[in-house]
Amino acid sequence: MKNYFFCITYILFTNLIIPCVYAQEIGNYAVQNSTKESYSNEERPADKFPQYELPKDQAQNKIAIEQPSAFTPRTPTPSRFFSADLSMPDIFVSSNNLAKKAGSFYRAFGEIIFIQGSVNDSFGVPISGAVVEIWQTNSAGKYHTLLEENSEYIDKFFNMSGRAITDNLGNYHFITIMPGASSGRAPHINFNIYHEKFGKVETEMYFANHPYNQTDYQYLVYSKEEQKLLTADVRHSNILNTRSIKLCTFNITMRGIHQYKRY
Repeated sequence: MKNYFFCITYILFTNLIIPCVYAQEIGNYAVQNSTKESYSNEERPADKFPQYELPKDQAQNKIAIEQPSAFTPRTPTPSRFFSADLSMPDIFVSSNNLAKKAGSFYRAFGEIIFIQGSVNDSFGVPISGAVVEIWQTNSAGKYHTLLEENSEYIDKFFNMSGRAITDNLGNYHFITIMPGASSGRAPHINFNIYHEKFGKVETEMYFANHPYNQTDYQYLVYSKEEQKLLTADVRHSNILNTRSIKLCTFNITMRGIHQYKRY
C-alpha cells in the first residue's frame, strides 16, 4: 500500500510541480526545451549567434564565388584549325585497335599506347552512342593515304584508322601506337565525333609535355586555353616503370545539352 501511494505521489510531483520548460547548458549556449507541440507555420524567435554573422559587404562563401560553378557551361572542344581532309581515309576501319589488324599475328611497328576518354555535353553529362573516329600517321610519321601503294613507308600491320562508340557513360577507348612526327608537326591524332543530336566535332589530340609541341606551327596557332583542351594527359600504366604502356586521357565536350537527361 505504501509503495502504491509513493508511485502516485511521484507521478504528480513530476507532472505538476517540476516546470515544463527547462534549460540545458551546452557550452556557452542555452537550448530551450519545451513539452509544448510546435508546428512548421508557427512563428518562432530566430536564434542569434553574433559571432557567426558577417558584414553585408563580406563574401559569405569565398570558394563558391571564386571557383567555377557546376552550372557554368564547359568550353566546347576546339575544332581543327586546318583541314585534314587530304589525309582522312575514305573508309574507316570498324575496330578500336589500330595496332593490330583482325586475324593477324603481328602488330604495327612503334610504341603501343592506350587512348581513353569521355564525350560529354556542355554541362558534363555523358553522351552515349557517339561515334568516335580517329586516324593518324604510322611510326615513321607517314599517312598511308598519302603514300603510293608500293611505298616502303607503309606498315602493312598497322590500321591507320579506327572507330569506337561511346558507352552509356560516354566512355571510349583505342589501342594504337605513338604517331610519328611529320615535317613541322608534333605527333597528334585526328578525331571526328558524330552524334545525331549533337552534330559533329572535327578536332585533334596532342600529347602533354611532348617537346615538338613548342615548334608545331598548328599547335601554336591555338590559344593557351585551346591548347589545354586539345592536349591529352599522359601517364604510365605502372607509375614505377617508365617503360610501361602510356595511358592518354582525352575528354571531349560537344556543344549543347541533353533535352531530358540531367545530373
